[in-house]
Parts: sequence; C-alpha cells; structure tokens
Amino acid sequence: MKKAAQSRAHTVVLVDASASLRGSTGADRGRDHTEAVIPYLEKAVKQRNTVSVGAFAGAGDVEWSALRLSTDWTWENDNPDNQGERETDATACLEKNLAQAQETVPTSGGTDILAAVRSAAAVLGESPGREDGREDSGNGGSGNGSGPGELIVLTDGLSTLGCVDLRPATFADDREIDTFADLCRDAAELPQEIPAGVPVTFVGLGRTAGAQPAPTPAQAGWLNRLWLRLCAESRPKQAGAEDCRAVDTPVPGSLRRASASKPPVDPVVRFGAGRSETYPVHGAALFDPNSAVIREPGLHELTDIARKVRSSPGAEVQVLGYVDPRGGAGNNLSLSQQRADAVAEVLTAHGVRGVTAYGRGLAGACPKQVAAGSGARDTDEALQCDRRVDIVVTK
Repeated sequence: MKKAAQSRAHTVVLVDASASLRGSTGADRGRDHTEAVIPYLEKAVKQRNTVSVGAFAGAGDVEWSALRLSTDWTWENDNPDNQGERETDATACLEKNLAQAQETVPTSGGTDILAAVRSAAAVLGESPGREDGREDSGNGGSGNGSGPGELIVLTDGLSTLGCVDLRPATFADDREIDTFADLCRDAAELPQEIPAGVPVTFVGLGRTAGAQPAPTPAQAGWLNRLWLRLCAESRPKQAGAEDCRAVDTPVPGSLRRASASKPPVDPVVRFGAGRSETYPVHGAALFDPNSAVIREPGLHELTDIARKVRSSPGAEVQVLGYVDPRGGAGNNLSLSQQRADAVAEVLTAHGVRGVTAYGRGLAGACPKQVAAGSGARDTDEALQCDRRVDIVVTK
C-alpha cells in the first residue's frame, strides 16, 4: 500500500464532504458511506487494483487520503498465507482512507460534483508507475489486476456550483435535464478523460443530511436520471449503458464527524419546497435579437414586478435567462447569463434583495402565459418567447 503499481486497472472513490451530507455539529448525524462502499473496496483489492480515495466539496478540488496505492497483495510474495493476510490488511487500510475522507472539512461552501469527477478522470487517465519503474510480472504479482477499474462517486447529487447549479431546478421536467446537459456541453465542463470501459457508479443520490431538505421519491428519480445523462454525455460514443449507473444502496444517517471544525454552510436546494410564483417576461419587451440590453418597455414591466416582489420580504428570487435557437451553441450560455444578470440588476436597483441570476441557454416550452399558440416555432412570437426571462419568487 506504500507503493504505486504500474496498472491501468484503477479504482477511484470520490467522497462528497459537503455540508449537505455531513450534518450539523449538534445532535444531527451525517451520512455514513462506509457500509455502502466496502463491497467496492473489497472488489478492488480482490482484483489487486491501484486505488485512490479522495474527498471533495466547494469548487471540486479533491483532497486525496489515498492516491494511486497498490493493493497487489501478491507483490514479491508467493506464500498463500501471507497473501491472505496482505489482502485483509489492504482492505482495512482502505477503510481507514475512507474514514479520513469522510472526516475532511471543506474549505468552502457549495459543491461542484462535475469538477470533482474531472479531477478523478485526470487521475484515472494517468499511467502510474513504481518508483523503480518496473511493471509487476511473474511471481512478483500482476500490476494490471484482473478488472478494468471503476469510478465510484459517493454523493447526494446536490451540486450548487458550475453548470449543474440545482438551486433553481424544478426536479420535475426531464426537459430540464436536457437543458443542464446543453449548459455543461456549452461550458466544456463535462469530463472527457475517463478511460473507455471504466464504469462510473453513483452511490447515495438524493440521500441528504443536516438542514438540507430531502427529495421526494419522484425528485430522487429525477436526480438519478440527471446524473446518468451527464455521465453518458461525457463517455465515448461506443460506451455501453452499464458504463454509467446509479445504485440505490442504503446510506445510513449515523455518522457524527469527530472534527471540531465547523464546515462552511452549503447553499440550500429546496426541491421546489415553498410556494413559488413565476413571472415570465416576454422577450419582445426585454431584448432585441442577440442583445442583453433591456429595452424601455421591459424596464417598465420589471419595475412593476419589483414592486410586487418587495411586498413579500424574505422571499427567494431567481432570474432565469433564455435565448432563442438562432444563435450559435457557443453563445447560448453566455448570452442567456448576460440577460439574466441585466434583469437582476434592474430588480436590485428597485429594492429587491437577494436576487440570483442563472443563464439557462436555449429555452424549453413556453409558459402558457406567453405561449405562441400552435404556430410554427420559427414565428416571431415564438422566438420572442424563447428569449424571455423567468423571475421565480419562492416565499
């Protein structure tokens, strides 16, 4: 376990250490992934894979408690009894690495799951070697293991940074999953370095802890579909469906972290909880094509909306910007973000507090209030609806 083996069979375990999984420092207990992940560790050891274990939170930087460690219990040892002891010791060592990862206190709030997966993909894509530069062979052991390796991601799936910021998500419409996939593709945030044939397994999606609300079964199913879609988008076209999977393994809420350090507070994903009202503002009032400059009619409408929102102090206000399909794919995300920012600035200037803005790229179906009827999607009215801005107020 103290040397890195030259091996393409590499098992990487990512542990989400964010506050939504840790629980509070009081009586609340965080999620404990130990029982859920031990079978994967035992499998890696049985196959004599190289293993890495790391914790992530915040912007997705991974703190590795084990990095490219060999579990090859046959290395320079052909005694069956000694090999059996080594195999047991290797599993026990990895369990300690897992415990260390679960105790990691993040340095910043929020979670960028895709950023962590990209870091893990870079580790998987590298070719580790021993200090003496030799590859295991013969009675010295097999450095290639007997399996393809695996990436296991232990997370509730509640990303709040990067292209997958789930705070404004509805968790109800699969067209929204398409939007997230488009956003991540446009932002070049999908990992591309995971070797072909290495499966990615998500464990614990939707299983939150602490003050973070819990999803309904339907919302947890939406989370599963979202991450399987994003995983599939980042895999080679020839990858099979089995290369991306989410398992419904129980993750007990029974772990009280030993660290006295209080983790940064995570942004809360509300799963649509609370009473919300959406004000869709038609693109005809707001923007000219390919522009984020608010037109005069739009300023009057936004002023009226700001007055209504101010009557609900403490409400959460989200601005979602969209574009119509005529622009280039590379411009969709930046233009929609500029439009959302422009509207948020107007609302803030008129006394609305705590406004957050999100660019959503191409719009899905138009809300009924501004729908273009049954006409063709390239009509001027439909295009104006596509480049609308939705102002969502949750009380």
